[in-house]
Amino acid sequence: MARRSEHTREQLRDLMLEAAEQLIVDKGLAGLSARAIARQIGYTPGTIYLVFANLDELILHVNARTLDRLRVPMQAAVAATDDPEQQLLGAARAYADFARSHPNLWRACFEHRLPEDVAGPDFIDARIAQLVELIMAPLARVSGAQGAALNAAAQSLWSGVHGVCILTLTGKLHTVGGQATEHLTDDLITHYLAGLVSRAAPTTSRG
Repeated sequence: MARRSEHTREQLRDLMLEAAEQLIVDKGLAGLSARAIARQIGYTPGTIYLVFANLDELILHVNARTLDRLRVPMQAAVAATDDPEQQLLGAARAYADFARSHPNLWRACFEHRLPEDVAGPDFIDARIAQLVELIMAPLARVSGAQGAALNAAAQSLWSGVHGVCILTLTGKLHTVGGQATEHLTDDLITHYLAGLVSRAAPTTSRG
């Protein structure tokens, strides 16, 4: 490792984020501490607070990196087809596959909690919004929903897929391997879309 004087502030930031990321991969969010990060990079724990205001801020930036990585396969899945239902299925599969492949990083994005009097940063909210927006266009094409109704439908669908991933990763569902998770997310989306289309279809009166 380079001497301390050879690291710029930006290099230190990257070192800290990479070390924190690896600690989360290996031990989960519970295994992360300023002391553990400092040990990994060969600095004192106090150095971390010269770059980040606190450990929460560092974790938020790790989570931002994770959300950026998650968006890539979801975008690719949506871009791979023009069929809106297949776009939604592909995005959900990519989401579930990422959660399964990077469980501790994925869970850290949603398990990390800030103090009640601290608002979440815009850069995290923006990244989550980007993920939801990926499914809004195909969802609108399938359902015809717009505005608040479309946003509510996207949030519901996102929550359902997220719930399947949580239950699978925590062993609360009796599933075996990734194929079972994919089957569950496929069923969820297919049936949810069928319900949306059914509600949107005009009813004919019997006379």
